Amino acid sequence: MDCSVPQGSVLGPLEFIAYTKDGSDTIKQHAVHSYSYADNTQLYASSSPDDVSSVRQRLSVCSADFMSWCAARRLQLNADKTEVMWVGSRHNLSKLANQDLTLTIGTETIKHVAVVRDLGVWLDNELSLRQYVAKVASACFYQRRRHIQIR
Repeated sequence: MDCSVPQGSVLGPLEFIAYTKDGSDTIKQHAVHSYSYADNTQLYASSSPDDVSSVRQRLSVCSADFMSWCAARRLQLNADKTEVMWVGSRHNLSKLANQDLTLTIGTETIKHVAVVRDLGVWLDNELSLRQYVAKVASACFYQRRRHIQIR
């Protein structure tokens, strides 16, 4: 059965939304929140530093169920592009130093990262935007240096 839509079709985005609309129901069953943009879905949950193992478990099970949901619709969850970031104050993040912060999705182990790129913005685990400002400043410096050398 062909499930494709011609690339560039004006109906493509609308059909994709209709095709994936019930994916959020799968996620909500696990008391996990989600945010979707085009073909990108982000899961998030909150807890105190003492309850991280419970949140890890919920996110792992939810992710596995979501991966099964994707497979049933001929969609593929790309584990290579999947990241986990724990967000909090420096004080609360320091409480997580000795805990296992990885997620297990099926047979894949997703390690935690301190910085992620989301819709072109680099966010760190303290939501400080330091990485984003550094990347933008670096790009500006590179462009200015390149411009000066061309002259």
